[in-house]
Amino acid sequence: MKNIVCSISAAIAVGLFAAPVCAVESLQPNIVHILVDDLGWQDLACYYEAIHDDPSLHETPNIDRVASKGIRFMQAYSPSPTCSPSRAAYLSGQFGVKNGVYHVKGSRVPRAWGKRSELNPHYSARLDPSKVIIPQELKKAGYTTAHVGKWHVCGENMVPTPLQLGFDFSYGRNHVYNDTEIVDPKDTKINNKEGIFAQPKNNRLTDFDNPLFLPLLEDERPYDSLTDISVRWLNKVGRKDQPFFLNFCPKLVHGPIMTRDRKRLAHYCKKLGIDFPKDPGAICDPDAPGHNNPYYASMVDSVDWMVAQVVNTLESLDDPRNPGHKLIDNTYLIISSDNGGAQRLATWRGLDGKKKYEKVTDNAPLREGKTYMYEGGVKIPFIVMGPRIKPGSVNETTPISLLDLFPTFMAMGGMQPDVSLDLDGCNILPLIKGEGSAAQFADGSARDTLFFHHPADNKSYSVIQRKGWKLMKNTGPLLTEAPELQLFKLYNEDGSQNDISETSNLVDQYPEMTQQLLGDLTNWMQTNDARVPHLNPDAEADLPGKSDVPVMTGLGSEESRIWATFETQANVAVETAYMMYSLNGGTELKYRAPRLEEWIYAPVKLTDGRVEAVAPPGMTHAVFCLIDANNFLVYSEPVPPVGKVRIDAAVSLELEDGYAYSPGLFSMIKVGHEARGKLMKQGINVDALTQALKAARATCKLPVEEKTYALAIRNLRHAIRAFDGQVPEASLADLNSINLGKW
Repeated sequence: MKNIVCSISAAIAVGLFAAPVCAVESLQPNIVHILVDDLGWQDLACYYEAIHDDPSLHETPNIDRVASKGIRFMQAYSPSPTCSPSRAAYLSGQFGVKNGVYHVKGSRVPRAWGKRSELNPHYSARLDPSKVIIPQELKKAGYTTAHVGKWHVCGENMVPTPLQLGFDFSYGRNHVYNDTEIVDPKDTKINNKEGIFAQPKNNRLTDFDNPLFLPLLEDERPYDSLTDISVRWLNKVGRKDQPFFLNFCPKLVHGPIMTRDRKRLAHYCKKLGIDFPKDPGAICDPDAPGHNNPYYASMVDSVDWMVAQVVNTLESLDDPRNPGHKLIDNTYLIISSDNGGAQRLATWRGLDGKKKYEKVTDNAPLREGKTYMYEGGVKIPFIVMGPRIKPGSVNETTPISLLDLFPTFMAMGGMQPDVSLDLDGCNILPLIKGEGSAAQFADGSARDTLFFHHPADNKSYSVIQRKGWKLMKNTGPLLTEAPELQLFKLYNEDGSQNDISETSNLVDQYPEMTQQLLGDLTNWMQTNDARVPHLNPDAEADLPGKSDVPVMTGLGSEESRIWATFETQANVAVETAYMMYSLNGGTELKYRAPRLEEWIYAPVKLTDGRVEAVAPPGMTHAVFCLIDANNFLVYSEPVPPVGKVRIDAAVSLELEDGYAYSPGLFSMIKVGHEARGKLMKQGINVDALTQALKAARATCKLPVEEKTYALAIRNLRHAIRAFDGQVPEASLADLNSINLGKW
């Protein structure tokens, strides 16, 4: 690594990044995507200076040079204002309403915060392992693939891992990378999974001398394990006769805002005209305009350094598939962000022991930032350098999305569109090459509309954006303090800016446009069954219909069948119902801690006065959720609100019944019997499975007690999974979707 990256300083001095030479037209290009965490629209100097016509505090010369050799998009969007849903949408090529990931911290029983009037709907914390994602398709075209860094589409249990979803090189459940030639598992320095984002032990002004980050270059840059791993992988695969795809996801510039680079921190303090900090607390006024946080500036600077390492490696290696050329000549490099920049955070205690808000970045002229559906939360930087791109190009007018990368990568790899993938994005390769002005779907139709859906917390909106117009629908009006509808004209017909600051709500001035966009947005939400916040029947407020919610009258189970009965009030029907179930409830089946309890959505059978389901194999607990005609959510039994029981606590421990253990064990016994029969027909020894089944059947005759039943579930699960690849039962999602650690 040192020999590779130490040459960068000299390369920068003479002008880094020569313009890529056109490679053979039919040669599949390599693809490198650097997806930065929380990088704001104008955090890069090339964006800031284009927007403000003024020098940027942040110094990003290497990324700026990439932009000067490629194309910069000014209307690029993330699919969501938060991390997990944007990453899930990018990887799957689908809106969150299709892949199930709406927000961070999902896969929990929907619960209200105290007695608030609304609660978030259920959404998943992870991608369904059955989803097809980018590396799986690129491998069909002959690509070797890698993921390095932040994943964040797996929930607290780290499942599915990048390896489970198809990447050739990455890490598994224990965050150990799978190629010992690249990552020595005994090397603690390179196995620092956080890289230079690893948090200081005490406060952000300590731990600069940590051996994990000892200076590597002549300019005293701290070592970063994620960059090192990426460069090592490129050095290995770049010498082979095969195209490659690298998904490099630094953990910068996410909060907590800190830096491992003392030298750059001092540099930006000097630029700002302030002393090097002695107090680790808030360093700048949270309401002051402009970029004024030296910690954050240092983080952005470090990202720029990371980009330089990757590009320098591509420039230095000969291309074995294209003699006489370097890898950079036939590589598309994409730099983007997963959502807009965070503007205010309070994460570090000062010498007085208090946490105070400080300014992080400034998205102005855009409104708000991360977590908001206004432009500051979803507009992102997006730069592409690669073969057949006109150097220094800027696309000012065409809206694009991270959703577009899946079909675009397929096109880069020479693959034909596949309608069975049900992708929501467009192939923007023609736009990247400057060969068109509109993004087009696989059928050739031009896209004129973007959709967004974020039904969470106190920022619940669904959004439609079309031809410069943007309509925001408040889908959680009892918590989200905003008008029911907001209409903004962001851009004029010629693409010039009109109101990108979203200051003028034009609903009253343009009623026809409002209704047209609202109708199309409503249709999109209904078509995709987009979930919105529910009403809380235990709310402190006197909500209309609160006294008419259904009343639960009983719970029951028989072997693997479970049910609940209810009575409706005042003819208010139960319109929908679903089940939330856990595979690791209680205390015995935890991977690490109670907060890793995960709850999974499942459909149910709903009839008059009754809801029922079959317990999934290995289910430890379940709760039915009923939604009445007034949108109130009622549980099959009392579930404590957040506040009484913290958001990351084990809800299963609070349930009086919860259909605990027995129904899930009965279902697992059935699966085990089916697997055993198939294995016996193949002449495979089933003694261990037979013993586990015998023990499980004996357990079912005993009163339900956690340790006994959890042990039976654990052992039978293990016995069935031992035949992975030999019978389909061993690969069932419910037997493999939770990280249960080493048994």
